[in-house]
Amino acid sequence: MSTSASEYDVQPHESETFQQGDHPTGWQLIADLLPAPDAKRPNRRGRETRERLVRAAALCFSDYGYTRTRISDIVYRAGTAQGNFYRHFSSLDEVFLAALRPALEELVGATADTVPGPDEQQTLINQHVRYLQAYARNRHLLRVMREAAAASNNEGFGVLWLRLRGAFVERTHRWLRRLHAQGQIGHTDFALLAEALGSLTEQMAYIHIGIPAVSPRPERIRELATVIGEVWFRSLPPVR
Repeated sequence: MSTSASEYDVQPHESETFQQGDHPTGWQLIADLLPAPDAKRPNRRGRETRERLVRAAALCFSDYGYTRTRISDIVYRAGTAQGNFYRHFSSLDEVFLAALRPALEELVGATADTVPGPDEQQTLINQHVRYLQAYARNRHLLRVMREAAAASNNEGFGVLWLRLRGAFVERTHRWLRRLHAQGQIGHTDFALLAEALGSLTEQMAYIHIGIPAVSPRPERIRELATVIGEVWFRSLPPVR
């Protein structure tokens, strides 16, 4: 059966709590949306071929973009025959999803373990340092993901991108609701605030890390994270 981006779905888990050390919906989201290696792959050679194809796909999509990458580019770089590609993947979209998986897992993992309180500005900054560092390491593929989402001939990737983005926003939404329930912040439209904060982080990462020809220096990443973290901190509504 052919696998396309539109076939993946995820529902928010409202019952989840956002506790220290938890890995909230991001992990389940990736498991639900993105194809994992088949544990029943018949032999080591098959697994190694698939891994080579995924690595080659990541390089090709990073170099050529979503619309210009061809299966022939991937198999050439992987050093294998085109027939081997179709033993493991049914389409370019499927191998692109497989190439994206490690990048998205790293983004989720960069911020999953620390849950800052309302008075922990430095924790917010450090969390964004880790996020932006992970973004920088995977910036080419993440930029191509946005390109794929915007491609008029692939609505499925647009839906996928919105759902992935929505999971990060929902995690912030749950964090804000939890702080309010504990009496640590005042009331506001938490869904809208989570959307605004997520958009800030996402756009700053894309403009200052994803688009430039050269990845930013470590000190620049810390500068960006400091500004973003301070805006997040100052946006928390006070208790009245």
